[in-house]
Amino acid sequence: MNMIKLELYGKSFAACFTLNHTFRISQEMREDACLAYVQTGEQEVYAATQKMTASPNESILMKCGNYVANFPGASPTSEFRSVVFHLDPISIKKAFGNEDLSFLQTGANETSGKEALKLNQNLLLDSFVQSLTLYFDNPELCTEALLATKLRELVYILSDSGKNKIATQIIGTIGVSEPNPFKDVIEANLYTHLSIPELAHLTHRSESTFKRDFKKYFNESPAKFFKTKRLEKAAKMVLSSSLQINEIAFECGFENAAHFSDSFHTHFGTSPKEYVG
Repeated sequence: MNMIKLELYGKSFAACFTLNHTFRISQEMREDACLAYVQTGEQEVYAATQKMTASPNESILMKCGNYVANFPGASPTSEFRSVVFHLDPISIKKAFGNEDLSFLQTGANETSGKEALKLNQNLLLDSFVQSLTLYFDNPELCTEALLATKLRELVYILSDSGKNKIATQIIGTIGVSEPNPFKDVIEANLYTHLSIPELAHLTHRSESTFKRDFKKYFNESPAKFFKTKRLEKAAKMVLSSSLQINEIAFECGFENAAHFSDSFHTHFGTSPKEYVG
């Protein structure tokens, strides 16, 4: 990974980073929101009850909370490149000074149950990110006043001066983390490709506490519970879907067709192909 950071008020404001290999990371954001703008490649973001994928010129805006980020296609011949912005309330207040921030004060909570917001291509945001290229190439040219102006510009673009309600509330409620109910997180990720440590991270628990709480809620281990649920879904898809076995395996949360077929045979006593007959 190669990363260049621009700091404002002693904190990371923007970071341009590139990857030339697949990569996954569990992230915790306690005091800031984060905007991930994809320039090349693809990024997957798993929130507690959401999964979002961003392609070039698309972005994902995340409120305070825990996330798992995955960069599945990065390779030496297909580089992933992204610019990540950190938005914290203290920096925003400093950057705006005495300017009116009332547009960040919203009424009804539009973000209830939503940890993140996917933003489709936006010409203003494209131009904004492009305008930072010179400063990533020459960080010594950055000044506090210049980056403060850039922060103000970014807040206005994302919130559309308060018109984008969800983005506005994500920015206006930075620092407020609302963990989702344990069962909601599990049910939302029955068929994702998240590991047990990653699921524990999304529920704000250590792995040992996660397993203990899981046993309390579902009366069996996470590994057995997820495998059973995924095989049950796979069996229904084998009978009713025209998808190939490897496609069904992926849709149901299995890493590969061989592991899926072995698990299917152990559970049902027959292979997926024979199950149809």
